[in-house]
Order: sequence, then C-alpha cells, then structure tokens
Amino acid sequence: MVKFVKIGEGRYVLDVKGYVCPYPVIYTRKVLAKLKSDEILEVLTDNPPSCENVPRSVEEDGHKVEKVERVEEGVWKIVVRKR
Repeated sequence: MVKFVKIGEGRYVLDVKGYVCPYPVIYTRKVLAKLKSDEILEVLTDNPPSCENVPRSVEEDGHKVEKVERVEEGVWKIVVRKR
C-alpha cells in the first residue's frame, strides 16, 4: 500500500516500497502535483530501477533531485524539491 505522510513543515514522505516501475514514477508525479513550490518530498523505494527512473522523470518535470541515498539494505530514499 502506498503511504503518503507529512513529516514536518513543507516536508513529506511517499512510501512506494513493494511497487515496481512505472508505479513509483506515477505516484511521485501525482504527489508532486499537489505540493507547493519549494516543498520537499522523500520517496522511499525498494525497486533499484526507480533510483534512476524517478529522478529522471521528476527532473524532466522541472523539479530538483536533492539526493538519492541507500537508507537500509534494499531501500533507497530519493529527495525531491518541488519547483
């Protein structure tokens, strides 16, 4: 199940673990469309191709990828700033 939670002022987490592409990209784009400019979205994924596909797609949409990092074995966090 996709989880989307606010974790702070202007900061959100989208948990798409368990989903393979294109779903992480689709959900990330849907959530970013709802955020305000300069807000931060942290996308959690356990699908390695999403570490390339999500950043590429959000950059094509004009957003800024702050970082992609492994947070635990088999799980990555993609930090995106809405533009």
